[in-house]
Amino acid sequence: MTKIAGAQLYTIRDYAKTPEAIEESLKRIKEIGYTTVQASGLGPIPAEELAAIVRSLGLKIVLIHTPITKFTNDLDVLIKDHHTLGCGLAGIGGLPQEYRNAEGYAVFAKRFTAIADELGKNGLKFSYHNHHFEFQKYGDRLGIEILAEATNPETFLFTLDTYWVQAGGADPSAWIRKLNGRIEAIHLKDMTIIDNQQIMTEIMEGNLQWPEIFSACEEAGVKWYLVERDEGPKDAFESLRISYNNLREAGFV
Repeated sequence: MTKIAGAQLYTIRDYAKTPEAIEESLKRIKEIGYTTVQASGLGPIPAEELAAIVRSLGLKIVLIHTPITKFTNDLDVLIKDHHTLGCGLAGIGGLPQEYRNAEGYAVFAKRFTAIADELGKNGLKFSYHNHHFEFQKYGDRLGIEILAEATNPETFLFTLDTYWVQAGGADPSAWIRKLNGRIEAIHLKDMTIIDNQQIMTEIMEGNLQWPEIFSACEEAGVKWYLVERDEGPKDAFESLRISYNNLREAGFV
């Protein structure tokens, strides 16, 4: 049941706005115990400089979230940067508002099937990150079902986010199994209730069913387990530390 725990750097985005701050933040991530990271929410830094930093620290970038315009306007540059960083997964952090309707999902799926296939020709894969809105129904189909059915399973993958699946009224374990073979990276994020409010919290501090989620991940072939917390009352690094320690104590990392 042992996993390689990674950190989604969007969690510590407020501490990573310059190259110097990025390097210092990555040192703190490594000190916690993480060995893989997702590069998202970072301030501007050349790919070559970031690659040198992660190499020096013995970290590996396994996924990068990039603005959608980079895919549509500068795909060659995106591909080059991913190769420089040794990263095989290229993703977006969320679906633009204009696509969030039945017709929009179909249009996005068609457009990004072509983009994902081009990435595939260059040794990369596209990985779509969900929120809760993909679980809205359009007729008898959920938005996420439209995406899954209209795209190439070899090159169009999903970065399933456990918190947002739950927030969408769905079962994370069931959806991990439904997308069997199409999830190389997963976002681990817990959910709890404080003062009548639904909030994100550290792994195993909330109400998600982690043993069942990890069993489903094993069955579905998940490779990269990325801890994330978008926001919350605790310091971002402390949040990542608590999640890592909880996973370690439970024997998951």
